[in-house]
Amino acid sequence: MNKYLLWIFSFLITVFFAVFQRTTGPTYPVKGQSPGGSGIDFSYRLPRSCTVAGADCVLKIKSKTRLDGFVLWKRYKTPDAPVREEMSYRDGLLSASLPGQPPAGKLEYRVFVKTPAGETELSKAPVVTRFKGAVPRWALLPHILFIFMFMFFSVRIFLSVFYGGLASKRAVALNLGFLLLGGFLFGPIVQQYAFGQAWTGFPFGMDLTDNKTLIMLVFWLPALVFALKERNYKPWIILAVFVTFAVYLVPHSMFGSELDYKKGEVVTGK
Repeated sequence: MNKYLLWIFSFLITVFFAVFQRTTGPTYPVKGQSPGGSGIDFSYRLPRSCTVAGADCVLKIKSKTRLDGFVLWKRYKTPDAPVREEMSYRDGLLSASLPGQPPAGKLEYRVFVKTPAGETELSKAPVVTRFKGAVPRWALLPHILFIFMFMFFSVRIFLSVFYGGLASKRAVALNLGFLLLGGFLFGPIVQQYAFGQAWTGFPFGMDLTDNKTLIMLVFWLPALVFALKERNYKPWIILAVFVTFAVYLVPHSMFGSELDYKKGEVVTGK
């Protein structure tokens, strides 16, 4: 196959994995439309990730027709009684803001709107949102870029092997470099800003994102070693790529950092 087509396919496959990771993870907002028979057309966006000192933890319901509604919220995994907060309607938007929490703190909330058909809850189950510290762009953007490039080159290396060729030693080394930069340099910096802990994977914790990164490193290192020694490294490449694909099929931010309100400390693996 033409090498330019291989690069294009690699990019498209990488975009697929990136979108899948983003949209299936527990931090992706809950979005939807008004249920049938409600008598009013509206759309909503309920956040599941908020910045501690930001203005992004706003529940938004768009409707051209005036709506009334309220929110019931409480701290996650606590015996707190739910707090009721009325939502306000202005210029086609019914909204309410959730109170800020410490990094890794979580709130669970339920949103209700009043329509001609009666009172309607927007989600089938309480929505859980996690708070994080603000991450500067100089740390976040390189982290995202290097992780994307790692997946991009992993796919390209796999396609080279699949179509009968053999990935160059330079490509394998470069790919491992992307993983080290994105997952082990800028990744911990991002997590330090977001949750106050740079590494919460093995052996210090059970954070799934960190452990997934570590697993990929464990399989790509021998692939590079065998490639540099110019031995039969094709099986190692295939194994490393399939492990990478398996890791990327696990939604992002699963079992991440979480504030235990009772203990007053951040725990992982929940």
